[in-house]
Amino acid sequence: MKSKIGLRIKKGEPYPFGVSFCKNSVNFSLSLPEFAACCLNLYRLSTGECLDTIYLDKEYKTGHVFAVRLEWNRQKCSITNVSDFSDLAFEYQAGEKAITDPYTFLLYGRDQYGLNSRDTKLLSGFPEEDYPWKEEGRCSISYTQLIIYKLHVRGFTIHPSSEVKHKGTFLGISEKIPYLKELGINSILLMPAYEYNETLTARGIGGKEKLNYWGYSEDNLYFAPKASYAFRPHQVMKEFKDMVQAIHNNGMEVFMEMNFAPGTNSVLIQECLRHWVRQYHIDGFRLVGDGQSVALAAADPLLGNIKLMTESWEGRYSYEAYKLPVFKNLSEYNQGFSVTVKRFLRSEEGQVEEFSKRFLKNPEQWGVVNYITNHDGFTLMDLVSYDIRHNEANGEKNLDGMEYNYSWNCGKEGVTKNKKIVALRRKQIRNALTLLFLSQGTPLILAGDEFGNSQQGNNNAYCQDNDLSWLDWDILKNTEDIFHTVQKLIQIRKEHPVFRMEQQPRCIDYMSCGFSDVSFHGVVPWVPDYSFYSRVLGIHLAGHYVMRNRQDKDNCFYIAINFHWEVQSFKLPPSAPGTKWYIYWNTEEEQTLTMLLENQGIYQVPSRTVIIFISK
Repeated sequence: MKSKIGLRIKKGEPYPFGVSFCKNSVNFSLSLPEFAACCLNLYRLSTGECLDTIYLDKEYKTGHVFAVRLEWNRQKCSITNVSDFSDLAFEYQAGEKAITDPYTFLLYGRDQYGLNSRDTKLLSGFPEEDYPWKEEGRCSISYTQLIIYKLHVRGFTIHPSSEVKHKGTFLGISEKIPYLKELGINSILLMPAYEYNETLTARGIGGKEKLNYWGYSEDNLYFAPKASYAFRPHQVMKEFKDMVQAIHNNGMEVFMEMNFAPGTNSVLIQECLRHWVRQYHIDGFRLVGDGQSVALAAADPLLGNIKLMTESWEGRYSYEAYKLPVFKNLSEYNQGFSVTVKRFLRSEEGQVEEFSKRFLKNPEQWGVVNYITNHDGFTLMDLVSYDIRHNEANGEKNLDGMEYNYSWNCGKEGVTKNKKIVALRRKQIRNALTLLFLSQGTPLILAGDEFGNSQQGNNNAYCQDNDLSWLDWDILKNTEDIFHTVQKLIQIRKEHPVFRMEQQPRCIDYMSCGFSDVSFHGVVPWVPDYSFYSRVLGIHLAGHYVMRNRQDKDNCFYIAINFHWEVQSFKLPPSAPGTKWYIYWNTEEEQTLTMLLENQGIYQVPSRTVIIFISK
């Protein structure tokens, strides 16, 4: 049987799902368990004309899967090669219902961001011809070396102040690579960058439809990059690959957040992850989904060198049945570190011992991704500027979003010109960043936190595609001190492996060098104060246990944390033999110069301050 455009119609292969090309033919495969028959409609993309409707009944069905193969003859058909499909599109139809292939690689109909697509015909495109990858090889950066930067593709560069040519797009990210490298970033985590429906159903008080800015949706096409994030939407596959290639060629990695809606088929999830790795050279994923699907992804040998982050691996999957991997690809991504640091930072009781555990955490079986701020909460600047949420702009009478943020406004709610309050907020930001970048886990920073981006106290900007959620790069002109703080802390972490040990510290002297790899102290050495009202902690990191390079061991460091509102006198442990303590980092100051400590035995640590001493 032949189609109207001269293609020979045959029963296809049920696997692989979706569309796939083979010699002189294209195969379509779709699982539709609830229908006994369906139609495949072919369209001319440039004109919108329906070229053919191919009826598929039980003869084309294997199990629950409809499959048809269309063959072309170079002499008798207008289609002679794969490139001829660039102006074709398709959809399925069952009864009156139009069905979009869940495995579609390319979607037409959501080209314009924020346009309500409920009444727009959605058509699937065909895979493009092979992309000419010119990468210098994947980086395979270990968790101990990663510095992750989480961003929203559109919000990162859509603001006029971004000064990029391709604003709000994948290519816009490429244009910001020099900035990210200057900061010290070596990996990027993209919030949902696959096709999702921006239109939210009526929700909350008021019952109005809203824009789904973040992209955490239940209406997704997980295999297709988001066309409205491309400068040329119909070339989104190429532009996404251009971005990945540019990032890789600059020694950085690309991760994607995959928010699989409840009930998503486990097979689809596994195929989806493989697809992004094979077709787009993605280096890892942050997975949101049911435990079984996540465990299957972790057990997939094809993803063995791909980083997989999820809320917890406890009870889901481990390497216990095998030897520990040569490459540790799993990691824990949850808010435990964030909550503890926020509470410690604002001087709550009972946080010292819990923070000491968070500081150390880096288990043998999987990595740990530490963050303080995430997309769903206050930005870092808002964390020190607001006590309560201010989500009125969302139209839900300020009842949406987290009610409790573990934040402290430092004396006045919101924007202020009070110099003392402004200075305290800056110091609290330096304190937070110090704890983030110098803890043992992998640090993740939210885009914009490095220059004090604010959402005016909105901790749930899920529907705000405007100045409230876009990064305003002009802020950087007045907050370069925060940028340089992040830059310096990343530099310290990279230069001193004692802050990123390959294994979780044991807190014992297993090398008989006179020091434990890591030890905890109070205002008195070797006596940590874990009492309920304690707000002080000393941490000694012994450089004897790690090599800074092939010849030299790292320095020893002592971190004195005083989150009390009064000065605290810290007695210092002795420095390593033949060395003296120097002040290396002081959050009391915007800039710190390394200087010899006059009194090697005691130091008065100002209130709400972190001081780092180095022995040399």
